[in-house]
Amino acid sequence: MLAFILQRLIQAVVVMVTVAFIAFLLFQYVGDPVVFLLGQDATKEQIDEMRSALGLDQPFFVQFGHFLVNAVQGEFGLSLRQGAKVSRLIAERLPATLELALVAASLALLIGIPMGVYAALRRAPGPVNS
Repeated sequence: MLAFILQRLIQAVVVMVTVAFIAFLLFQYVGDPVVFLLGQDATKEQIDEMRSALGLDQPFFVQFGHFLVNAVQGEFGLSLRQGAKVSRLIAERLPATLELALVAASLALLIGIPMGVYAALRRAPGPVNS
């Protein structure tokens, strides 16, 4: 049983790393994040300085390694739209997310259980065997 659980955990880690790699690879081609952060009027020196500060001047696999290490620690970098830390944005929105999840689960239980009981009591007749 322990071997089965460990095997599943290893498979889960492999899947998460693969999904993270694909997402990281796709985000490399959506545009330059430094231009999003600094704007179109930024000088070349500002762009180079920001690129160095964010580690974007390093090779792809080094960037991906830093991304994985930071993700495991719960640090997801800067939001390109708000310019704030993503972990802070997630923390700010967590109460509303939990509230929505609780309401959805409650509605599913309040509606689903009675509908399931009704369906079990009022079963449709099965096909007639000839």
